[in-house]
Amino acid sequence: MASIKERAAALNLAEKLCVRNQGEFQSVQSCTMWSSLISHLKSTVTVKRRRVLLKSHSDCFLGSEGVDVLAEHIVKAKGFEGAVVSRDKVVCVCQALLECGVFEAVGTKVLGKDRKRDAFQDSKSALYRLFNSMDPIIGCIQGDKRQQYTCTGCNSIRAWFLWLVPAVVDEVWQEQTLLRLLNLVELPVLEGVLQCRQSPSSPSPANLAHSNPDLIYSSNHLDRQILKAFQDSQEDEWLCAALDCLDFLPDQPVVELSRDGLAQCKLLLYGTLVKHYSITNRLPLLPQHMTDIYTAITELLVNAKLDKALEALQLCLKLLPHSCRDELRRLLIFVSLAADPHGIKVDKEIENRLAVKRSFSRAILHSKALSKEKEDLMLVFMLSNVKEIFKIPGALHKVVSDKLACLVQGKQPDVTGSTFCQQVDRNTLQSSTKTTTNQLLWDLLNNIHLDTKISAKEKKRLLRQFHLSHPEIFNQYFGDSAFSVL
Repeated sequence: MASIKERAAALNLAEKLCVRNQGEFQSVQSCTMWSSLISHLKSTVTVKRRRVLLKSHSDCFLGSEGVDVLAEHIVKAKGFEGAVVSRDKVVCVCQALLECGVFEAVGTKVLGKDRKRDAFQDSKSALYRLFNSMDPIIGCIQGDKRQQYTCTGCNSIRAWFLWLVPAVVDEVWQEQTLLRLLNLVELPVLEGVLQCRQSPSSPSPANLAHSNPDLIYSSNHLDRQILKAFQDSQEDEWLCAALDCLDFLPDQPVVELSRDGLAQCKLLLYGTLVKHYSITNRLPLLPQHMTDIYTAITELLVNAKLDKALEALQLCLKLLPHSCRDELRRLLIFVSLAADPHGIKVDKEIENRLAVKRSFSRAILHSKALSKEKEDLMLVFMLSNVKEIFKIPGALHKVVSDKLACLVQGKQPDVTGSTFCQQVDRNTLQSSTKTTTNQLLWDLLNNIHLDTKISAKEKKRLLRQFHLSHPEIFNQYFGDSAFSVL
């Protein structure tokens, strides 16, 4: 079990990671990306004299051209990888830039009435004029308190940044989940959970086919579509759960199921899944480097702290890569249904619960550092609470919402919650370190002097050695009799 000091050090490290990463988001990522976006708009969009309703306006660009320019830049910009950016989203970004004062709408009059619009228009008849300087805007995006410039548009810019870059939101979720987990259970080291935060998410074969245009009309993809259509037509919960797991299987067994026309056979589906998840060298879905967390959860279960164990497991699963988490969820749902003693018998010789455990337990959780009893306890707890363990705890949801709100408002995120340490200045740290060290040395000298179990010769040798290393403490302890002791 980790000591209070060790746990405090681990939590403090996590807090520093959280503040550092979110601070970098504020000062580097947000500012750099929006500066690049604004610079690209200014350097690329066509600005010239334009005529609308028989009246000329100088130095203007069309709303539709502004959307075209930003859309082209966003999809190529670093940091927006994987973001689905529709034209409507780009219009919303233009609206944020308009509110923040990057450019202004050029008013046109019809029958004496001003047609200047507050909402950005993706139109060839809507005109906009760029401002020359964007320094106040960038300062406000950074949250620079020295900038005496406020506007609702800067909050809009940060909000659209979070929306366009899902990785930023994911990072906040991961950091806050880690902090909440460290407040809930005692872990000896942070290495395991930090490795989980860095683990890449691998797409399933089905999702890979969807992401590759060259595979969209392949025969394997069509076979998967056939099984998907069959699944949608079924009401049998057991059958649907089994078919749902096929997304994570390679093409060959899926093709065989589809083309043999036997997808309705539950035993054939069960055998296919067992064969896939029983591969000898297959890694378990619950990573082995998080064994310390599993151990802590089993200790909570043994001590009958079920609510705390459930939240810890929910946080643990939230740290998993998305594809791994999704596969684990589907497999656990199927396994819980297949283990039902009143359902279809999956093995002729043994009961369903034992057969399912033998076939799938190693694919779900297996670690040399965990005893078989603890693995079984974890598996039973997950199967008994399969509808709850993938939910997000309310406390985590609130703290993430608060952090994202701080980022949108340009505030420096702070780390709140139960902590075991507080930040001190350098002088206080040095003074505290010296005082504590001297006190421990004093206690050591006192133990040597009063210990009756050691011989007089050995005691004299130890006192001499202490005097050579720490003469000030020695002289303070013995006073005028210091030399007579030696």
